[in-house]
Amino acid sequence: MSTVGIIANPAAGKDIRRLVAHGRVVSNQEKANILRRVFAGIVSTGTDQILIMPDHSGLARPATADVEGEIEIDFVDMPTADHQGASTNAARAMVEQGVDCIVTLGGDGTNRVVAKGCLEVPLVPISTGTNNVFPANTEGTLAGIAAGSVATQRLTRDDACRRSKRIDIYIDNELCDDALVDAAVSTQMFVGARAVWDTSTLHAMFLTRAEPASIGLSSIGSRLEPIAIDDPFGLYIRMDGEPGSTATTVRAPIAPGAVSDVDIMDWRRIMPGEQISIDLHPGTIALDGEREVELLPNQKVHAMLNLDGPWVVDVPHTMMLLANR
Repeated sequence: MSTVGIIANPAAGKDIRRLVAHGRVVSNQEKANILRRVFAGIVSTGTDQILIMPDHSGLARPATADVEGEIEIDFVDMPTADHQGASTNAARAMVEQGVDCIVTLGGDGTNRVVAKGCLEVPLVPISTGTNNVFPANTEGTLAGIAAGSVATQRLTRDDACRRSKRIDIYIDNELCDDALVDAAVSTQMFVGARAVWDTSTLHAMFLTRAEPASIGLSSIGSRLEPIAIDDPFGLYIRMDGEPGSTATTVRAPIAPGAVSDVDIMDWRRIMPGEQISIDLHPGTIALDGEREVELLPNQKVHAMLNLDGPWVVDVPHTMMLLANR
């Protein structure tokens, strides 16, 4: 049975960056409308089933009513999603139930937690968050067609997808957490409001990708060396301490409506498996824009680039393949 999973985060696009910058607000009504378009695209491909993560806002309810009788609809057997880990649990449950592709609605943070559970199942990430480097501003109908085409095996994973990377964070030689786009080491001591918007607090950054058309912390790296989703290397950027041979200043859009000059003390490429120590104590590490890890005294912390991130459906490329066939 061909199955597309749906994980929509009702909390995405509503963090503090709406107050300190000019980030857009994506209402739950608009997310529901996007899902209506996604469902229409999936149905058009002849997919057998849509499997949905339940949430308190009922984002998929209108879309489910639209396609009633045209496709089998089911919900993951789990508590209604009301915390970050629920998206990870939903992804794991979908994998166990044999889902072929997962459509996500959210930002970088949403996709980071989904990626912890999706294993080798490809993602079609639709941007409804803030800075949104990992998910694209994809039209829902096209996202649904792309997801359904992978689920029904009209296109193979190797045809339609690109493999992303991640930054793994180790504490005392044990894997602690990871980031899909950027891991930023901050002098701020507490997780607090989570979101990072003040570059003056940054100690260093690790990037898996740095695309000039993106907004957020990774845009800083794109002014140094553009890096695509599947380039086999990343960037390490040091932002305090003594200037090195590559010291410079760049101007980058670090948040919607916020363009800043950022002083770079040193930067270089990093390769897969290379361990880079994080010597700041106390402090925090922000993963894909949100502070998640507190750095405590006497911890041994390092970061490492890993090429085995989640598979991501390249929607424009997929639509071109379908048109040519």
